[in-house]
Amino acid sequence: MKLGTWNSIIAILIVTTTSLAQSGGSFEIKKSVIAGGGGKADGGSFSLTGTVGQPVAATSSGGSFSVSSGFWGGGSTPEAPGSTRFDFDGDSKADVSIFRPGPGEWWYLRSIDGGNYAAQFGAGTDVITPADYTGDGRTDISFWRESTGEWFVLRSEDQSFFSFPFGGAGDIPVAGDFDGDGKADPTVFRPASATWFTLRSTDGGVTIQSFGASGDRPTIEDFDGDGIDDIAIYRPTVSEWWQLRSTQGVVALQFGSSGDKAVPADYTGDGKADIAFWRPSNGFWFVLRSEDLSFFSFPFGQTGDVPATADFDGDGTADPTVFRPSSNTWFKSQSTAGFEAVAFGIAGDVAVPSTYVVE
Repeated sequence: MKLGTWNSIIAILIVTTTSLAQSGGSFEIKKSVIAGGGGKADGGSFSLTGTVGQPVAATSSGGSFSVSSGFWGGGSTPEAPGSTRFDFDGDSKADVSIFRPGPGEWWYLRSIDGGNYAAQFGAGTDVITPADYTGDGRTDISFWRESTGEWFVLRSEDQSFFSFPFGGAGDIPVAGDFDGDGKADPTVFRPASATWFTLRSTDGGVTIQSFGASGDRPTIEDFDGDGIDDIAIYRPTVSEWWQLRSTQGVVALQFGSSGDKAVPADYTGDGKADIAFWRPSNGFWFVLRSEDLSFFSFPFGQTGDVPATADFDGDGTADPTVFRPSSNTWFKSQSTAGFEAVAFGIAGDVAVPSTYVVE
């Protein structure tokens, strides 16, 4: 059923794990591989110069790094985090989830009870933009249609939907809580002018912010731990990270190399997103700790995998995860629950938590 005209009925299915081939699978808890570490970087403004030293096929032995520009304010206390990204059932745990472009279907494995949920919403050419737009603590199924610049949101509360125009051809849609009210704000980054346009959920107004350069890619996380997502970009050509932090101002670092995939998230559980990337050539993860700007790395995944980081065990720490399209299997390195492998999906599916991964 095609939904291009939006005169069709939204198809919603709720089934049990025994009724579908993609309902999950057996798994074994084997080990936990996340390293902790830390300290805290705060105090008055300062700046360092230089570049990040990063071996091509590194181990977690350390290495030098530096801030090329930026400043930090001291003494702030991280606020409680908002809703968990990719948590469709509201239990504060991300759900294994896929988008099936052909029929425009969404499927997720409910962590709250192990059941499946499926809905037909959108088309294969749409850009998925899942986030909590209604503030109920659950991720809403959502997409952006570039041909019309329209956003469509399927409310998690009652499965009704709403839509509105915001953005245009060539824009990159993202969603984050930029005004701190617990609701995601529809946002587009316009590469042609390096401009951000945010539709504020608090009052319906629009914030326009110039930040970035041509070729930059948006990355959405709360890097300073104040409960508000920060406007930020990753510059793939030189592996630079530029952030306009809502509390701490502009910060820029160089971390990574060409071909890496940007996967920022809070891997250390301090309430602040860490700059991080995954290297497809060897399956290594590299995380720059927000606490003290030291880094650690570890192997998890292989060539052909898709990074799909999220907090799957609900402990407030992001879990390095890869989706393997060749076998439709998810491999999760959970910071509390340990290793888990889950079969979920079919050929051609897109891992929903990979939505905001930047290449």
